[in-house]
Amino acid sequence: MAYFDERHVERIEQLNSMWQKLDGIEELARGYEIRDIAQDNNLKLLQTLVLFGFDNQPGREGSDAIDRYGNEWELKTVNIDLTKSFSTNHHTNLERIAVFRRERWLFSVYRGISLQEVYAVSPSSLEIYFAEWEKKVRKKIADKMENPHLNNPKIPLKFVRQVGIRVYPFDDPPVDPAEELEYLGNL
Repeated sequence: MAYFDERHVERIEQLNSMWQKLDGIEELARGYEIRDIAQDNNLKLLQTLVLFGFDNQPGREGSDAIDRYGNEWELKTVNIDLTKSFSTNHHTNLERIAVFRRERWLFSVYRGISLQEVYAVSPSSLEIYFAEWEKKVRKKIADKMENPHLNNPKIPLKFVRQVGIRVYPFDDPPVDPAEELEYLGNL
């Protein structure tokens, strides 16, 4: 008796056929200094870099990307099949909050792996969250907690849709998120 039935073998062949197509995407990703498209949301990162003409920040300990003007961007994604808020950083401390206040933000909304919409948001529009997070971290410092930080504070999708500038989907030509924020005076 065979371990794999015919349907299972067909699925393996289908997967192998589709997987081979990823080689071209992997090659494109290497040009953006992304070494593994299956790791840490890298495939979605690659999509954002290509769509908006951003450069990658290898290592991504600070900003995620840089636009053609030299502006730093924090890139966030959400899969609305799973949750309705964006996670920020595992170790959000005072230093990280200070960086957040300088960066422009791009929030990408996915359904599974299908990009639905993208919003550009200025740091000033997010100040309500930054101030709240800073207050909580300062309280932890005052309470003499070891390694005072917040673990992945969230930004609700509903809020992003209210304050953000929708930059995707776009018609031809693509939308430049930096220009949109400048044009609308959101910086």
